[in-house]
Amino acid sequence: MSADFRMFRFCLCLLFLPLAWSLPLAGWVESPGYPRGYEPFSTLTWARCAPPGHALTLALTHLDLEDGYECENDALKVYADGSLISTLCGRMSLEELRSSVNPSLLSSSGGCLNLSFSADYSNTERHTGFRGFYTIQDYDECDDPNIECSHFCLNFIGGYMCTCPPGYVLDADKHTCSVHCTEDLSGSRRGQVTPPGSPGPYAEDAHCSYSLSVEEGLQLVLEFTEEFDVEAKPSGECADAVKIKTPSQTLGPYCGRVPPSPIHTGSSQVQILFDSDNAGINMGFTVAYKTDRMTCPKELTTDSTLEPKRQQYWMGDTVTVTCDTGTVVDEVVGPGIKTNMTFESRCQLNGLWEPLYTCEKVRCEEPTLLYPLKIQEPLSTLYGSEIQFTCDSNYYKLDSDEVFTCKADGLWKSRTGQTKIPRCLPVCGQTHSQISSGRILGGMEAKLGQIPWQLLIKRPNRAGASLISDRWAITAAHVVDNVNKLMLYGGMVVGNINPVEMETDKIIIHPQYERNKGTGDDHRTSFDNDIALLKMSSRVKLNANLLPICLPEKGAALELKMGTVSGYGMTENKDMSGKLRYANIEEYKKEKCNETPDNEKGERLIFTENMFCAGWEGRDSCRFDSGGPLFVPMVGMGKAEDPYRLKGIVSWGSDCRQGDNKGYYTKVQKYLDWIRDTIAKEDGD
Repeated sequence: MSADFRMFRFCLCLLFLPLAWSLPLAGWVESPGYPRGYEPFSTLTWARCAPPGHALTLALTHLDLEDGYECENDALKVYADGSLISTLCGRMSLEELRSSVNPSLLSSSGGCLNLSFSADYSNTERHTGFRGFYTIQDYDECDDPNIECSHFCLNFIGGYMCTCPPGYVLDADKHTCSVHCTEDLSGSRRGQVTPPGSPGPYAEDAHCSYSLSVEEGLQLVLEFTEEFDVEAKPSGECADAVKIKTPSQTLGPYCGRVPPSPIHTGSSQVQILFDSDNAGINMGFTVAYKTDRMTCPKELTTDSTLEPKRQQYWMGDTVTVTCDTGTVVDEVVGPGIKTNMTFESRCQLNGLWEPLYTCEKVRCEEPTLLYPLKIQEPLSTLYGSEIQFTCDSNYYKLDSDEVFTCKADGLWKSRTGQTKIPRCLPVCGQTHSQISSGRILGGMEAKLGQIPWQLLIKRPNRAGASLISDRWAITAAHVVDNVNKLMLYGGMVVGNINPVEMETDKIIIHPQYERNKGTGDDHRTSFDNDIALLKMSSRVKLNANLLPICLPEKGAALELKMGTVSGYGMTENKDMSGKLRYANIEEYKKEKCNETPDNEKGERLIFTENMFCAGWEGRDSCRFDSGGPLFVPMVGMGKAEDPYRLKGIVSWGSDCRQGDNKGYYTKVQKYLDWIRDTIAKEDGD
């Protein structure tokens, strides 16, 4: 025996000594009393484990146990890594054991096998038991379906490793092979790029980046030549992909068999990116690159046009950019104002336009909405958007129901060109209690909601007024002469039950009314122009019991055949009425009105064209009704198409208790221009 051979054996011994000394590599396991047979109540427990990178196998060579349903009598149970993998009983030949049982009696890498044998109390015949041979073997991880190497798997005693073909590198996960083909081609004005593996099918799991860079003033032009074959999915999406990336944009992904058209990148810096998955046998591509003079895009910004129009814009070209109608240049030219429609831009060395602005859509200001005006949702304020206004109350109606559109000048305009936002005007002359007329002096008590415009003034003197909008009321001038502020009460028919209180902001007496100079109204000779407007300090919240009355129509004949006068004044019993009363009266002819009474000084009072008189036998307005309404048609006769209108304001007359039943009223129709002009001036319309 030579010295070399002895050394080789020694090395092998040293190699296997740790394993041989830690546990036997193989051995037998058998039932108690084998092969003579096992006794009743015999048991056996056996366990062995394999070292890391190895597996433990068991091959049964003999099996003869008492048979029974689901092995309920005698049984051999085999566990792998703590889980039951087989329960055996009865007789089986060596061939049957080899084919159907032994292949499954295997632990995992570094795992364990356990046997548990038990017999019951008796057997009708003798059974020899079982015998098996166990071995510790190297575990072939490359056959394990749970271990995946993307390319090659090499097994060795105690472990395995994944390897890659030439040109690939193993990733950090130690299982995946990929191609990292990063190449810097800066400075090269002409050449071509192909994926790794060319010619022939390109590499799997490739992640390539080819960087191109030339001097400013030049752009890179790319053209796909020869065969183009990059894997695509049946859906048309790219499984593998080519992308072209510049500082300002990314083109692609490209795949399939149809190459992209030549690409003028408009940039002196380009990256050609290629990514492939782990499958496919496609042939790849060839992209040739070269340089050309720098160009700029044909479009600077959306919603615009360029002048002059050219097929190609070269470095140094200047254009005028005009924003489309309804858009403006995104450049603030004043405090929050964007009005520029055009700007000039020049094509730069880097292929970009400068300066570069965007054309933004004109945005109209959101309309200011005062209750109860509202806009039907959704609201958009961009150019071309439409809005429809509506009133959020049944007691108001729009003065115009037109649709408004946001125009190019940033204004909301209707189809007829109106820019004034519509208003919600109170519904006037309507009641929610249409009661048939009844028979103030000689009158009837009003019901709630029957005369909803009637207002009561308690101080400094008891009087009446009429609500004509949600912020304005009207009364007689002599009621508020030398008065700076008033409280009014409405929405009731009893003077102290649930009133709506209103405070005046301004009292405006007709400028041609003869003001009281301390002599008192009883010494007047004329009540001409006896009319005043009351502006409330805030808008009145309208309801069924508090609604305005309509003014007369300008120029329309408002003949008073029969109308209604109402108030909280004195009754025929000479008492102050705590309840709202009304009476239906008629207008007298001018001749009768000219028969005026005298004042307390015995001077005859003057009747003018700005007045009329009215009454009825046993019915009249009376003391403290001053400023209240006389309206047509009579109570209970008003309709939507024929609303109640204020014809007169209770002004003056002889003592109603004398029974002449004739009262004098300010003719409201004579003052329509003054009323409307005054309100418009005060409200800023």
